[in-house]
Amino acid sequence: MTDDSAELERQKLLYRLQHIIPRSLSTSSFYNNKLQIPSSNKTSADGPQDVEFQMTWGKVAARIWGPPDGRPVFAIHGWLDNAGTFDTLIPLLPKDLRIVAVEMPGHGLSDPFPPDAAYNFMDCLVAIERFAKYFKWEKFSFICHSLGATMSMMYAGIYPDKVDKLVQLDIVRVETTKPESIDYRLRKTVGKLLKYEAEIIAGPEKPFSYEEAIEKCIGGTFGSLDKKACDILFKRGLKKVEGGYVFRRDRRLLAAPLSFAPKEDQLILARKVTADVLIIKCSDGPDFETAENSLEHVEALKTNAKRVQYVIVEGKHHTHLTNPELVAPIITEFFNT
Repeated sequence: MTDDSAELERQKLLYRLQHIIPRSLSTSSFYNNKLQIPSSNKTSADGPQDVEFQMTWGKVAARIWGPPDGRPVFAIHGWLDNAGTFDTLIPLLPKDLRIVAVEMPGHGLSDPFPPDAAYNFMDCLVAIERFAKYFKWEKFSFICHSLGATMSMMYAGIYPDKVDKLVQLDIVRVETTKPESIDYRLRKTVGKLLKYEAEIIAGPEKPFSYEEAIEKCIGGTFGSLDKKACDILFKRGLKKVEGGYVFRRDRRLLAAPLSFAPKEDQLILARKVTADVLIIKCSDGPDFETAENSLEHVEALKTNAKRVQYVIVEGKHHTHLTNPELVAPIITEFFNT
């Protein structure tokens, strides 16, 4: 074996040790450890605090905005994004909100799941409840985008007494499972998961330039992100390595989750929601399902929700990040009413 080959094998082994082998798989330390605030990431009194929560499998990162005694709010980002997605919006919202923007596992600065633990975004429901208990929040609100908003919608139906206000950014609910194609979807997901797993075992991704990363993100979101938005998300979502950059997100997230979300189940949960609900849909955002299906869910929410408001704003899927001035006044009025 040549020196170059030996060095390559050493790098692959190091990568496996750092990113694949499970860490801290002993008893849970979440309730035993205090909130950890990295000194190097502290911000000014008016800005957010970057914090970490230690779990059994690694750490979960978050950004906390607002006064400690403010109105409690969870902010959850969308698929493949991170807590930076709220960096331009939150400064425009009421100053009395205590907003905890949590990064889901495998996103941003949060650690990925171990290789034998598959991503199932229903786990987010457990995480929300765990954090609510940690902060001792008996009642709180949500401001969530895309995938994060689907989880908050479900949580509000499961724990209606705990949710005060629900803000959904460019999505109504989880994309419903279609019975006629469920076998194909799950088969395709299993194939992708095994493909990405093999790629991870083979070693780290090939680095690319910062400009290429921007092109990937703008193209991958069909122009929903612009360069400025990429710069913001890259602060937590891009890592500098030898030869360029790589994305921090777990590659396994590129496969759809192995989960079910039947329409009938979601309608039942929608009828149990008692919170005030604000749905902000972007005019040029993706249509995850038909307008008729979305309207059916909105009507189901009106069964017990105190208020249901549906607003359409100009823009694409990440308008809350690229043009927060279009969204912030609507959310502010919603919270102050």
